[in-house]
Amino acid sequence: MSKPLFNPRLTAKHRLLKFCIITVENLLFNHRVQSIRKISMISELALSQDDYTIKVRVIRLWRQTSWNQQLRMIGMILMDEMGSKIECNVDKPFASLQGKSFEEYGDYYIHKPTLGLNEGAIKFVDGPHKLYFQYNTKVTKCIDFCGPQNSFDFADFQQLHDNAINPKISFDVIGNVFRCFPLEPAKDRQEKKITFKMEDLEGHEVFVTLWGRYADEINAYVSKHTGHFVLLIQCAKLKLVRDRPYVNNTYLATKLYIEDDTEEITTFKKSLQAKKGSLTSSVSRTSGSSIMYSLHDDFLQKNSFHQISAIHELNEGGCAVILGTIKMFEDTRNWYYNACKHCKSKVQIVKVSDETVNGLDQLEEKEIMVCTNEKCKDKLITAEPSFMIKVRVQGLVGVVSLTIFDREVRNILKLSAADLLSKYERFGNTSQFPIELNAMIDKKLAFKIVVKTFNVSRFGRSYNISKITDNVDIISALEKIEKKSRIEQDMDTESVNIIGSEFASQETVGCKDDTSHTADNTPVSNIPSGISSRTVNNLNSPPTSAKRKLVDVYDLDDDVYESATKPNAPRIGDGKVGGTTKLLIPKVEK
Repeated sequence: MSKPLFNPRLTAKHRLLKFCIITVENLLFNHRVQSIRKISMISELALSQDDYTIKVRVIRLWRQTSWNQQLRMIGMILMDEMGSKIECNVDKPFASLQGKSFEEYGDYYIHKPTLGLNEGAIKFVDGPHKLYFQYNTKVTKCIDFCGPQNSFDFADFQQLHDNAINPKISFDVIGNVFRCFPLEPAKDRQEKKITFKMEDLEGHEVFVTLWGRYADEINAYVSKHTGHFVLLIQCAKLKLVRDRPYVNNTYLATKLYIEDDTEEITTFKKSLQAKKGSLTSSVSRTSGSSIMYSLHDDFLQKNSFHQISAIHELNEGGCAVILGTIKMFEDTRNWYYNACKHCKSKVQIVKVSDETVNGLDQLEEKEIMVCTNEKCKDKLITAEPSFMIKVRVQGLVGVVSLTIFDREVRNILKLSAADLLSKYERFGNTSQFPIELNAMIDKKLAFKIVVKTFNVSRFGRSYNISKITDNVDIISALEKIEKKSRIEQDMDTESVNIIGSEFASQETVGCKDDTSHTADNTPVSNIPSGISSRTVNNLNSPPTSAKRKLVDVYDLDDDVYESATKPNAPRIGDGKVGGTTKLLIPKVEK
């Protein structure tokens, strides 16, 4: 029977001394063990070895659980003191045994792991092998790791656009986030997602779409902060959507560093700050760029709601939120255009002379695509079909023409223009207006519109759409705002009618009969010249005030007038206290 570690009869001083001695002995033992073992570098691992020890830091760790919350797998990215990396999987049942031993940025000795093939759908480290645990694998905490804090493999934004990145290998990306679109709720089997644009120090831009909890993380930051921010994404992946690169997160391995104090973000921010003073750098404009907030805030707080009949009052560059129902298509011939893949501007087909000479010593002509955007002047232009649909939208008050572009149409129909063209090409009729677009008719939507120069200078009644939503909560809130606005306008109109009739009664006193009949009888025209129509339109008298004015009108009408051209008859009861007007008794029909 072993003796207890602490004898209760020993004093506290003796117990502390004995504990320190045992601790030192354990440390010396571990040091002797590690000195006997040869530490292998990750680059030295080979299939011919079995008994080896690696000294590593866990720079990324994620856990996968089953439906009953049991730990199924631990995934890690390990880095040795030379900065070399390898992916490691701790599968069941070893995950349950070793799961509590590991933590991110922890340093460990791993003795007798085994090598397997690195053939996952996404490789988090580019290499043929992956490290696995087996029955005799041992893990010991390390206290003398001398390697770097972390190791990132940043992708170049230009390489993303040139499709020079292997989509099956994850990468790291860092950039300045200068525009963020609203969080899109989960639909069907898809998770919630958020899309934003990042820019590197050279001004190259790339779209990023994050899903699930990663989308919540970005949305939580954006909702509390304004302006651009620097973001580092570890273990991202590339996805091509119609040949356009999008940066996406992986299911579990991705990690976000938002305005963190890591060395990489600090260095990037210093370089970004140094380039802000350069007018030639597109990064300089991002300091003034605003983050687009959540869909709810954008439609209900950041932009004011307008009736369709009143949006002409907006100035150039202004935005407005309107509510309406798509009633018809304004143009069924032109429903798409060829858009530049770089900037979405219109692409034109231009004929130019070919430098090669044919057999007849004549220059031949060839067709090339030219983008109408000057920024794409030196780029190789490729085009794709994009929606551009003009519709007539009817609101509670007024009708307006709106142009809906590609992104919003795709969000509504879940179809692309290329898909529809391919379908109708099979039937040999690409000029036909797709019947699939009819699904937009009679849809009640909230629109965020932008006022351009021609809207102001030419009083144009056609507007471009910045954003559309069919969110039930937003539409319901806008309907309440619209209803409240209509009630207030009705109260203003009622007050004008009351005051106008009062002034009309007073002005007809002593006027000629023919004048009273030929004058304009509208309430505003009967107001004396001393009171402006603007003052009357802004009146909003409460019900008690309206009742008082009605009483005054009734008292005025109580006077008896013989004629407008003759002196007034004396009022019955004038000069007598308590005098009242004599009422006439109507004759009752028998």
